[in-house]
Amino acid sequence: MAIILSTLKMKASKVLVICTILLINNFIYKLAFADEQTQHLITAGWLEGVLLQPGNIRMRAKLDTGAKTSSLHAVDIKRFEKKGEQWVSFRTGIDKMVQIKLPLVREVKIKDHKLKATVRPVVEMKFCLHNRIFTSEFSLIDRSQFNYPILLGRLLLQQGIIVDPSLTFTVRSNKKKCEAALKMDEK
Repeated sequence: MAIILSTLKMKASKVLVICTILLINNFIYKLAFADEQTQHLITAGWLEGVLLQPGNIRMRAKLDTGAKTSSLHAVDIKRFEKKGEQWVSFRTGIDKMVQIKLPLVREVKIKDHKLKATVRPVVEMKFCLHNRIFTSEFSLIDRSQFNYPILLGRLLLQQGIIVDPSLTFTVRSNKKKCEAALKMDEK
């Protein structure tokens, strides 16, 4: 009986060693061959500082998983035609307003349960968060009545940003690193 128990203990310890090796190999494999997108995820708080391009305009952004489209504080919004295409001119910023002219990407109809639906122009802009360049469509609206001039919606967040609602202002953006990242993004 003692021989049988001794043999079973040896077999059990061998099985345990083999299982441990397999688990370690599986862990190493997952680390080595992890999906590229997973490796580049950013965990950000529900409020973050971003550098809006062009001009590295520092602004606060609310990361809102309930909103589909991003929106940007803009005033003096004017549509015009340039070389047969529709463009939009507007001013944005906090302390210092900056004039920006961009092609009109589309228009979006925003429904508010209290007010009539409004049509907003949408432009594509780049911004820097955590020294990475992101591109998003922004609907333009006067957000002076809101606490934050930028709202980043789900379409943008799907580019690799995880929102931790317990955090605020956790990822920093350095102007020089953002400028370098923007140059690399444009190549």
